[in-house]
Amino acid sequence: MLKVLWSSEDSEVAILSSYIDPSDAPVAYHTDALAYWNSKRADRFAPRWDELSLIDFGVEVVPFISVTDLKSEPLTSQYRFWGTKLTEVLGGDYTGCAPTDVPPKSLGMNINGGCGRLIRDRNPSYEVKEFQTQKGLFGRALILRLPLSDDGETVSNGINIYYFETVNDDQPLAKFFEKVISKTQESPSAKNT
Repeated sequence: MLKVLWSSEDSEVAILSSYIDPSDAPVAYHTDALAYWNSKRADRFAPRWDELSLIDFGVEVVPFISVTDLKSEPLTSQYRFWGTKLTEVLGGDYTGCAPTDVPPKSLGMNINGGCGRLIRDRNPSYEVKEFQTQKGLFGRALILRLPLSDDGETVSNGINIYYFETVNDDQPLAKFFEKVISKTQESPSAKNT
């Protein structure tokens, strides 16, 4: 589990990141997405980008999808597609940007993070990010990441399908992430523990 902690004089947010088996996904549209991806890959480790249609993930799911172009040496990633709900929730359209441009920007990229895991492991991954304050759990982001391969050998793209939940169901997601991002951006340096 990775714990990233931001703190300032009056607030503190911890982001706890853990991974579970994608087949244990608690979100129905993640389970459906994994089944669709498996049907397209057949006996290969991953399907090609041109074999998928985002609409096939479900019209209601597409706004929660991002697609990344990935390179392993050096590890780089750029968003090819950024869903409209992600724009609403995170406050910007990050199409054409790197994950390091998405708030909180100080997280950076590494081989153990979402994009790095897809390249390294060549398997789907399921990340559970918990946002906690001193008062306890603030909310979660659950992310199913699916690898794609244009050459059948290396991961060339990743499809990331998000699900967000807040402790306060009455709170709009954009407001939740506005609070998280504002608290994490107060301190530019992240501490990994």
